Amino acid sequence: MLHGSIGRPDASAAPANPRVICATGAESTGKTTLCRRLAAAFEVPWLPEYAREHLAGREEYDQADVAAIAREQMRREAELAAGANAGLVLDTDLSVILIWWREKFGAPPEWLARAFAAQSARLYLLCRPDLPWQADPLRETGGDRRRLLRHHNAYRELLRQRDLPFVEIGGRGRARDEAALRAAAPCLGVTPKALKE
Repeated sequence: MLHGSIGRPDASAAPANPRVICATGAESTGKTTLCRRLAAAFEVPWLPEYAREHLAGREEYDQADVAAIAREQMRREAELAAGANAGLVLDTDLSVILIWWREKFGAPPEWLARAFAAQSARLYLLCRPDLPWQADPLRETGGDRRRLLRHHNAYRELLRQRDLPFVEIGGRGRARDEAALRAAAPCLGVTPKALKE
């Protein structure tokens, strides 16, 4: 499986045309911005993180909320994938919800672990916590770099344990974008507009 580093993916080891790219990783690592840019460059749809919608304006949540977020994220992904013949970009998936559950509540429920194992093929872009911290009402680490790095390592370990294809994406600005674009291109089967210029 593809386990690459920043901008140096082994394209020959990419999964057999999954046509799905998923940005994953700790909070405040630029996942949403990256997904918008990838979707625009490849001219494919992207799915925002449902948790932001579900938890908007709330200060507290519980296991029932996270379970509802997981189910709705899965439902929306299936709906979008049904009509996305050219591929799609996901701003998080069940990998994020599994790590989040473990961090807040301990061992996740069996149904969530099974659902994660049953997800369709995808290439993960594991975003490194090397961007300046940006405060947000839904972010909980407070910019604690040691905690962010611990979370990042948990994502990497999860993907490695499951032998899922991923490329770590780091750096800033155009370098970060180009690393993600080059990693995604073999899966989506096209050269993005940004790399043609």
